[in-house]
Amino acid sequence: MTGPREITDFAGNWQLTRVIHDAKAGQVFQADGAAYLTTSETGLIYEEAVTLRIPGQPVIKGTRKYLWQDAGDEIDVRFEDGRFFHRLKLGKSEATDHHDCPPDSYDVVYDFSKWPRWAARWTVSGPRKSYEMKTEYAALAK
Repeated sequence: MTGPREITDFAGNWQLTRVIHDAKAGQVFQADGAAYLTTSETGLIYEEAVTLRIPGQPVIKGTRKYLWQDAGDEIDVRFEDGRFFHRLKLGKSEATDHHDCPPDSYDVVYDFSKWPRWAARWTVSGPRKSYEMKTEYAALAK
């Protein structure tokens, strides 16, 4: 399997689990929740709702929203305000990209080798940041 071939392959609801290894804090954080990818005029709207667990602290509820724009055999992932974030290559079992946000650096590896299960692993480094965040997605029943 080469993974998703078009942006519409992602449309729907996904259960997500996330593990964050924070080297600066010396802690591991965990989150779970769901991602909802709904059709828009230019592609998909990605919205997630998660519950984050940080050792020794009350749970935190969080949301995030991105715009996924259809770019043929790629997806342009944009922040909610439309600024470019990174690009996702379709039709492969793995896709990588880099986002530079001085002074921080963000590298992502998407793993589609078990499609329709998939994962995104972010490695983030900078003067105040040093963490790896892996999010795994599994389709929720419709």
